[in-house]
Amino acid sequence: MKSLVRPAFVLALSILATWDAIGVAGKIEADPNKSYTLSRQCGPWMIMVATLNTPEEDEAPAAADGESPQQSAHNLVLELRRLGMPAYVYEFDPGEQHVLSTDRFGREERRTNKRRMKSVSVLAGNYRNINEDVAQKSLTWVKQVRPKCFVEGIHFQPTPGRPAPLSGAFLTVNPLLSASDLEQKQSLDPLLVKINNGERYSLFENRGEYTLVIARFYGKHMMVNPRDEESMANKFFKNVTLDDAAESARELVAVLHGNYDKETGMNNVDAYIWHDQHESYVTVGSFTSPNDPAIARYLEKFGPGLKQMGDGTMHYQPSHLGVSGFGRKGDEKRLWLFEPNPEVMKVPRVR
Repeated sequence: MKSLVRPAFVLALSILATWDAIGVAGKIEADPNKSYTLSRQCGPWMIMVATLNTPEEDEAPAAADGESPQQSAHNLVLELRRLGMPAYVYEFDPGEQHVLSTDRFGREERRTNKRRMKSVSVLAGNYRNINEDVAQKSLTWVKQVRPKCFVEGIHFQPTPGRPAPLSGAFLTVNPLLSASDLEQKQSLDPLLVKINNGERYSLFENRGEYTLVIARFYGKHMMVNPRDEESMANKFFKNVTLDDAAESARELVAVLHGNYDKETGMNNVDAYIWHDQHESYVTVGSFTSPNDPAIARYLEKFGPGLKQMGDGTMHYQPSHLGVSGFGRKGDEKRLWLFEPNPEVMKVPRVR
């Protein structure tokens, strides 16, 4: 049997933070004699790892030497849990489906669709919001996993759009939750409320539904080898601080609200600041929807633009802002690079 091959690349510290958030390997229970079934307590946002269709009730059962979709899903759940990712099985039965049709005389009749397709899915992770940094990094990791339990009994043909068995994974809501359940569960982490409450120009002050992220500021980071992940993470987190990142974000927001810039006109901007466990954001604008026409005006100012290089060629370059007059003596300069791909995010609310 082939063994699981992990990518031989160096992981950034942000991945370590992801592991810390979703559970370090060994802390997640993975008992082969237990069933890990999806519940309403999971989520609200999760990763749809894989879906397997089950035979219809009126069809012959699977061959004795083959695995049922339920067993394959159970094995995948156990493997993900041993790697440190909380995973669960979800079985979906559409029930009897009725359709209206007409007979050859034009009379309406009701028929039952007996060809029902049940499915067994594996969902993993538990995230408050689809835009969480840890959710996005976890999704990237899951897509690269090559499960040992998929080596035998399951045929997989790689394609350019799906190079690995789990490349089709995506973020979705817990299918057991209603819309009201989802809204309630997406309430903010008390820690985020604490670190953002009272912040000048806090994103809490934004009255819109959406805003545009134009800059991100990260704390200290280091590059580590996968085999040293846990020991280096423990050493790093004893000294890590996000104070410098937060201060850089505060300075940028203050400049955007002021009249520092004389060239590009980045003055009196509707700008906000937001901190999470890993970074600080600077956002601009208050929008009613992610397709608000007003977003284009901010993208034109803060988004990347075509710039002529030294060799005469044109390339897209991130926008930037440089000003002076900082520091105790007022003789320090600041230079901020804006995001190469500004993203619209939903404004957080305290419920």
